[in-house]
Amino acid sequence: MGLTTGKLYLFIERVPLRTHHTIRKELSQGRKVLYLSKNSPNLLRSQLDFEPGFIQMKWLNPRQEDNCIPPMNLEEFEKSVDLFLRSDKDGIVVLNGLEILEMWNGFRPVLKILKSIQEKVSMNGNNFLISVDPKIQLTDHIKDLEDISDEVISSYT
Repeated sequence: MGLTTGKLYLFIERVPLRTHHTIRKELSQGRKVLYLSKNSPNLLRSQLDFEPGFIQMKWLNPRQEDNCIPPMNLEEFEKSVDLFLRSDKDGIVVLNGLEILEMWNGFRPVLKILKSIQEKVSMNGNNFLISVDPKIQLTDHIKDLEDISDEVISSYT
């Protein structure tokens, strides 16, 4: 599956296999990725085969480390995304850890930030991929995410 620039894709899947397949394909075409994850960068490196210069990984974790974004700080989260979008005009932002942001901030504030990022992605010709586990995410929240998405890819029935 190729991505159409300027669009937000919502992947609904238990494990982000289709998300990672899509990312690998886009990386092979030279696109850069900012991956915001609930998992450590070390775990992601073992799951994704990539050129180190093409992917930035940020862990949604309160540790005081350069590769971490405190999940309770939505301003810092949005700032990291904005910085990437400004520096990589054809870049892809991936979020796998929505439930972590939601746990710290509540769903509505997180949805507001996601809408803001979606508008920037749409204007700049980037992509935004959100991977959610339907076993963890509330059905009402998935519906709200579908409403802001340009395309929904679901392997869950």
